[in-house]
Amino acid sequence: MKFMLMMMTDEKAETALSNDAIDNIVAQHLAVSADLRAAGKLVHANRLSFSDAATTIRMHDGKPVVLDGPFAESKEVLGGFYLIDVASKEEAIEWAKRLPLREVGAIEVRPARTGAQWRGTPRGGPQFMVLFVANPAQPLSRAAVFDAIDAHYELSLDLAAQGKFVSSRALEPNVAATTVRYRGGKHVVLDGPFAETKEFVAGYFVIACDSKTEALEWARDLMAGSNACEIRPVWARPQP
Repeated sequence: MKFMLMMMTDEKAETALSNDAIDNIVAQHLAVSADLRAAGKLVHANRLSFSDAATTIRMHDGKPVVLDGPFAESKEVLGGFYLIDVASKEEAIEWAKRLPLREVGAIEVRPARTGAQWRGTPRGGPQFMVLFVANPAQPLSRAAVFDAIDAHYELSLDLAAQGKFVSSRALEPNVAATTVRYRGGKHVVLDGPFAETKEFVAGYFVIACDSKTEALEWARDLMAGSNACEIRPVWARPQP
């Protein structure tokens, strides 16, 4: 079973950390990543650039409108993720507890659905994450769901043919989420997503493009069936 561990961070608090504190967090990620790889459970992991580098595309009057900033304004935003393949949600939560957590921030554990992982080497430049945004109050019809799946499949083939496809995954609805927080020196496990909001992340693509402008062009096509999509650069430095 595949699960996405979404690391939520308070970016203002993160920028205030000392270099030693940051080095300690990186070391913990490196250690957990090494253990996940050794156990054959790590599928993919990325750290994202801060949300001020995000761009959101929304549909307005039937046309895509490009807006600066993330899809939702919140104190805690998505800072990165691990996609892991484990036997159960309970095991996924135990791995989540091993990731560095502070009194601010959280880790959301959500079951993943269908998707793909490109096994070749992308030929493109910087990587970008395209986050699909959904609203449970506006569910898609069965026909619309299959149309979106077909569109994503065809675009995945085009991306792969150009060496720009890295990975993709659909996620279970946010009601299937569990959130791990760190309070009073202990891990606290809570049912539900990290934040109550009308919209939630429903899936993602990681693509390798020559520029953010190109990533936005792909995102306009990839957002089939979504309320909106957020495009955020993947951290350029080596990943843990």
